[in-house]
Amino acid sequence: MRRHFQALLTAAAIGTALSAVAAAPDPAAADARVNRRAQVKQRFFDRIDLDHNGRISRDEYRAWVDSRFERLDANRDGTVDADEIANSPQARERVHRRAERFVQRFDASGSGKVSRADFEGKAMARFDRLANGADTLGVDQLGAPGKHGPRHDPATDPSSAR
Repeated sequence: MRRHFQALLTAAAIGTALSAVAAAPDPAAADARVNRRAQVKQRFFDRIDLDHNGRISRDEYRAWVDSRFERLDANRDGTVDADEIANSPQARERVHRRAERFVQRFDASGSGKVSRADFEGKAMARFDRLANGADTLGVDQLGAPGKHGPRHDPATDPSSAR
C-alpha cells in the first residue's frame, strides 16, 4: 500500500511539473515582444524628432501635438468633440485592427468569420485553463485585469460574453 501511495505521489509531482513547464512563458516570444515594442517606440520617437538629433525639443513636440489635433479636428472649427474622435481615421483603424485580432484569435476554421462554436470553444478552453480542470471558478482564479487576467471590462468585451 505504501509503495502505491509513493508511486501515486511521484506521478502527481511529475504531472504538476509537466503542467508547469507547459504553462511557462516562452522566453523567445517575450524577447520578440520587447523588441517589437522598442521598435515601435523608436519609430514614434523618430517621427517627432524632426531634425533627427536624437532629442525631442519643445518645438518639435508642440508641432507633433498640433498635427495630431489637426487630424482629429475634422470640421476645422478649432475644437474636437467625441464624434470627431470616434470617426477619425485613427480610431477606425484601431477598431479594425482589434476586430481583425479578435477574428484571428477565435476563428477556428480559418474562414475569416467566428461562429458561435468557434467563440464558445475558445472561451470554454480558457475557462478550463483557468479552472485547472474544475467545474467552477473563483474570483481569485480570474486574476487582476492586466497582464495576467482579463484585459478588458467583461461588461463590454465581446470575448467575455455569456
